Amino acid sequence: MEALIVDDHPLVHEVMRAVLARAINPATIYAESELEPALSRAQGLAQLELVLLDLGLPGCSKLDALAQFRERFPKLPIVVISAAEEGELMRDAIVAGANGYIPKTSSIDVMEAALRLVRAGGTYIPEHALVKHSVTGNRQDPPDTGVALSERQAEVLSLVAKGLSNQMIAKRLNISENTVKHHVHDLFKALRVSTRTEALVAAIRKGFSIE
Repeated sequence: MEALIVDDHPLVHEVMRAVLARAINPATIYAESELEPALSRAQGLAQLELVLLDLGLPGCSKLDALAQFRERFPKLPIVVISAAEEGELMRDAIVAGANGYIPKTSSIDVMEAALRLVRAGGTYIPEHALVKHSVTGNRQDPPDTGVALSERQAEVLSLVAKGLSNQMIAKRLNISENTVKHHVHDLFKALRVSTRTEALVAAIRKGFSIE
């Protein structure tokens, strides 16, 4: 496979090459420092299967680079690597089509695990981007989501986002742990996911409000 690192810091190129070599082997790794050359390089790589993309490229702000890559390559797995660790930006990147968001302060082991998850078809977003926020259930779902959560399911999802276990959620809502398990099961079914992290990512992408 081919992978492309897009970042304007040579040191990041070296680090991410090492991480990719550990996470995905064998892989032919390319690197670019600016957006336009990176887009051109990606266009010319027939076996390109992964892009690691910095948001702070020269001439780019916020999600500009991600938006342009996603427009050109709708199905290409793209993982944001960034020094910015604001939860809102991380969630916005996932909504904008990123398959993962890896802060540059992450350990090598975390980066490696995140890339393997994305390669397996998953989505990686740091837990702290979700734990510090809750999902509200008092708004209408966007009409194209096909998902409607009950008020109780939204409450459970909010507490899941805070990192609470089923037992802790049961105590918080004054219901049995078994009832919580049923709500979580129904929540997973509604969002078509199988893990808590997937549920939160799906909720973000489907437009549920994160406060």
